Amino acid sequence: MADLQRAPEDVLSRWWKVASVVTMVAGFAVLILLTVKAYQNAPPIPARAIDPAGAVIFTGEDITAGQEVFLKYGLMDNGTVWGHGAYLGPDFSAQYLHNWALDLADQTARAQVNRDYGALAPEEKAAVDGAVALSLKQNRYDSADGTLALGATDARSFTRQVGFWTKYFTEPAENGGLRAGLITDPMELRQLTAFFAWAAWASAAERPGETYSYTSNFPYEPLAGNRPTAGSVLYSGISLVFLLGGTGLVLLAFGRTEVQAYLASKGGTDKRH
Repeated sequence: MADLQRAPEDVLSRWWKVASVVTMVAGFAVLILLTVKAYQNAPPIPARAIDPAGAVIFTGEDITAGQEVFLKYGLMDNGTVWGHGAYLGPDFSAQYLHNWALDLADQTARAQVNRDYGALAPEEKAAVDGAVALSLKQNRYDSADGTLALGATDARSFTRQVGFWTKYFTEPAENGGLRAGLITDPMELRQLTAFFAWAAWASAAERPGETYSYTSNFPYEPLAGNRPTAGSVLYSGISLVFLLGGTGLVLLAFGRTEVQAYLASKGGTDKRH
């Protein structure tokens, strides 16, 4: 009977098993910690968003229902929210925030110099941009009663954007591959817009006690004052270094093992290795 025992050089080193287990345990520990922190630091969902007159624009139930609409139609396969999803369509939170900022810019320009935002001189536009960013960065959420106070222009922007998103999901032009008439129910479209509005608010309004938003100023939107924070740049660089460094170490260890196995199969060893 043939000897089925493997040659010594073909036996997997026990250190590979130990390294695999340690890597798996450490990786899952970090993922679990990040998940817990994500839930702890998640932006609040207001019970209601109201205009200056106290009228309810949308509710927390609308936001939750809008998220369900988002999942129901698989919109993460078309676009993204806070960068999570596909890249056929837009980042819905970023698009809402951009539209919102433009509405504020138009209103501010007309109030200050009685002209449209697009017709302003550079120095006038800079002043308007600063006012828009200041407005969107101000966190008007009251945690005591769960109320998010919106300005009159904010409320009008929401109403306008219900129409914007209705057109986006009913007409086929420039919708990233979605079929025409994907979402036609007015209630679903309003709820979906409320979800986008909340995501846009959380991406711009400053987290209490901090100088950046709940999403660390993501997505990028200069008109809303959303620029990368020093921390996000630093940690992005560190993660890239660890990715490349870790990959290099794995390849180094694998290559060293392969060289040693090759030399052993040739009946000798090289002290340099």
